[in-house]
Amino acid sequence: MWVAAIAAMLFIVMAQPAEPEAPARRADDGTPVHVAGADRAPSESRADLPVTTPEPGPPATFRLDGRHTARSPYIGPTSAEVAWTFETAGRVTAQAVVDAAGNVYVGSHDGQLYALTSHGTLRWKRFLEDRVYSTALLHDGTLYVGSDANTFHAIRASDGEILWRIATDDDADSGAVLGAGDVIHFASGRHLYAVSPSGEVRWRFEAREKIYSTPAVDEDGTLYVGSQDDHVYAVAVDGRMRWSYRTHDDVDSSPVIGDDGTIYCGSDDRRVYALTRDGELRWSTDVEGYVRAPVALGTDGSVLAAVYGPRPRLVSLDAATGDVRWYFPVTVADSSEVGIHSGPLVDREGHVYFGAHDDYVYSVEPTGDLRWILETAGDVDAPPALAPDGRLYVGSDDGRLYAIHTP
Repeated sequence: MWVAAIAAMLFIVMAQPAEPEAPARRADDGTPVHVAGADRAPSESRADLPVTTPEPGPPATFRLDGRHTARSPYIGPTSAEVAWTFETAGRVTAQAVVDAAGNVYVGSHDGQLYALTSHGTLRWKRFLEDRVYSTALLHDGTLYVGSDANTFHAIRASDGEILWRIATDDDADSGAVLGAGDVIHFASGRHLYAVSPSGEVRWRFEAREKIYSTPAVDEDGTLYVGSQDDHVYAVAVDGRMRWSYRTHDDVDSSPVIGDDGTIYCGSDDRRVYALTRDGELRWSTDVEGYVRAPVALGTDGSVLAAVYGPRPRLVSLDAATGDVRWYFPVTVADSSEVGIHSGPLVDREGHVYFGAHDDYVYSVEPTGDLRWILETAGDVDAPPALAPDGRLYVGSDDGRLYAIHTP
């Protein structure tokens, strides 16, 4: 009798319809907000996704492409010769972007977004009401960029006219990237945004703490982003979380997608991580300092990580194993809060370019040997950008944008 009763109860429980998934929370404007850990995308393996080589072209987005490879198709300057400098009234920590005509666009902590010719002449400037940390996205003649005025803007590249703006919930500090269907993604506060080219907010993904990193975009539109809640997140094209991986400290480093689909990311726990597309750990390497800049992919199968003190240096890791291949030390104070914040850039021949808190811009050989060095008058936090004409653009805390070339 007891067996029959238990069987009947089990039948009743199993026959009940499944609980519907809780709907996404709504922001005050009605936008869906998908909360980390609460709204999950269907679990499916993505290990067999292809990896597309980025199309060559001017650096029109953060770290050159959606994968954040920072691997340029052009050859950089062979010596530290300055073609020109352009002075702003604030620190320049954003990466410059370049259009097909050679015009250069960069934000400054003076609140201005500047448009310059390839000769360093001002074309226009647009005040964005507060500091500009973020790297602009240049797409179809429009610049997409945020500022610390809690605002994200679409600006016409030809004349600086503001086409639209949206209010965000915090400083819009991260770079903007182009996702699936030409949707623009950026972070502000704890939220990762999805915005249409016309300025309509499609959805937000909410982490537990601030998102300072810029998302990388995979083949199926999945976004990888780090947060100061110590996690790397994979976010599906609809804004729901695919998976999360926990490190042991803040993840300000922007993720990078390798040639085989591996996701590389640094953390304040002093490690560089290699994760599969399904969120499984492949390896992690202790590099003995914070890794806050995005890594770069070398032309020789390496991963290049910029490291803070007490041993500030550029470290070359084997992409398959995480083993240290070589390192290049820089001359800064023995402190965990100083070192290299400028994400390294790799040119077509494998030469590496980056800046450091010792006020210098460096170029090193693929083997880690010094090529040249250029002194500025301030910390160099900005990632370099390499234009098709071989000019290297990099900002400094001295308020200048430097154009370095081969005479």
